[in-house]
Amino acid sequence: MIDWSIVRNHLLQGKPLLVFDSMERESEVDMVFYAEKIDSSKISFLRRNAGGLICFATGSLVREALGINYIQDMLINNPSIKELVSKKPRYGDQPAFSIWVNHINTYTGITDRDRALTLRNLYEVVSLVYKGYFREARDKFMKEFYAPGHVPILISRGLNNRRGHTELVTALALISGLTPAMVISEMLGEDSSLPYEDAKKFAQKNNLLFLEGVDIVFEAEKRGFLND
Repeated sequence: MIDWSIVRNHLLQGKPLLVFDSMERESEVDMVFYAEKIDSSKISFLRRNAGGLICFATGSLVREALGINYIQDMLINNPSIKELVSKKPRYGDQPAFSIWVNHINTYTGITDRDRALTLRNLYEVVSLVYKGYFREARDKFMKEFYAPGHVPILISRGLNNRRGHTELVTALALISGLTPAMVISEMLGEDSSLPYEDAKKFAQKNNLLFLEGVDIVFEAEKRGFLND
């Protein structure tokens, strides 16, 4: 039984946690931070200890509020590349990627400082969305960001439709009573994803929470968060 108050406090203290999807899917573990608490040192920690693409994951409401879409949907109408974007990954799901952005106050956008700045300001946008201030959120987004940039925005398709890390960490935030604004990066080994047991050992060694996707799905279903 997971004590979700402990999960909430862990994230609010700026600590990372690890989330495993399932053996039936990607069989991957992502390192997760709450975007409100992100800073350059945490981006460095993700680079050095996770190693995968550093992404901003959020809920489906953001798509509606900001008027942005999945990048696959944006590109599918371009006949010259339609063949590329009509394929699916080998694990079978449609991607959760939307647009890639930088904050206007970044320089190159790729440094730890720059990515932290972009991610913290994305948190502020999403916080406005989930407080019901759609117009203010869209105004801030359009004025303070530009695309393309170095931070990919991932938008949940809902656990009813997809059970990837985007959907899992979105549900995790909502279950914990937090704004769904999460920073995630896949944990990598030498030439593949970091094996499950190695990720668990890393969590134990560093006193980090390790959550199973099946437990998040179970709690999300109980609380009615499968479509967020």
